[in-house]
Amino acid sequence: MPSFLQWSRIVLIVSTFLIPLVSADGSYRSLTALDQYGGSPQINNARLASKLHSMPTIVTSAGSSLISVTLEKKQPGIAPRNKCNIIGQSEECKLATIGSGLAGDAAFLNKLLRKDVMHTWERYDCIPDCARVAHTASRIFLAFMGYDDEIHDGSVDVLMDGNGDRMSIGRPLAVNLMVARLKKDESVELMAVEPSGVVSGEIIGRALGRGCQKGTELLEQRWRNNMNTKELEELCISILREITLSEYLVGDHGGEGDYNIVVETLDCKNGLSVERLPFPREEI
Repeated sequence: MPSFLQWSRIVLIVSTFLIPLVSADGSYRSLTALDQYGGSPQINNARLASKLHSMPTIVTSAGSSLISVTLEKKQPGIAPRNKCNIIGQSEECKLATIGSGLAGDAAFLNKLLRKDVMHTWERYDCIPDCARVAHTASRIFLAFMGYDDEIHDGSVDVLMDGNGDRMSIGRPLAVNLMVARLKKDESVELMAVEPSGVVSGEIIGRALGRGCQKGTELLEQRWRNNMNTKELEELCISILREITLSEYLVGDHGGEGDYNIVVETLDCKNGLSVERLPFPREEI
């Protein structure tokens, strides 16, 4: 005969399965619905991988320039890679992406986005805007989660290879993506796309990779509208230094001399400039 404590556990377990799933607005939601668009274990793992498998990066803009500041560990004999990738350009504007997470997934996603930008250029003779590219990236994320049937605008066409077969890796893409569109003498359009396919509105900037939550909070607190490019670069380096120390990247994973700070600045007039600086020993 079960004891009182055993009966209590049985009642608790049964009642747990009988509790209806009700959202904040009072409507019922099934377990399947809750599992879509960001709640599944695979998506959570992809989101976690996009943060942990990438060095900290701060992305923001100053006027018509895009600024990316990244922590880079020195690897002798291996050519360093830039974070900023130009996926389309014309005389008037440039399209660029900056991603964090699994390098192979990010490269694959950029390849698909370049393909879509090229198709848009060939068909409409123009470079797509930031929102179009961000939503195309979102639909690619959704397609790799198995939601092809919910995409009706032709975006998944970029997933077809030369033989007409559907590309697939059998799991979500572990990438956090920033999409930027730059035009001469105009403010930079900047949007973010998460591994779950969620697209932000236009933003002033965001931190990616390790310590991204703290980095984004610091950027929002310290960013000012009247900052010039040099001031924003110094701000991003200062935030990056704080994240690096709080995440114990310097010390547990090598000394200060083992790291560089990579400052990438993109604009329509001068293109992409890259500068590698020694890790700052003192706060800027």
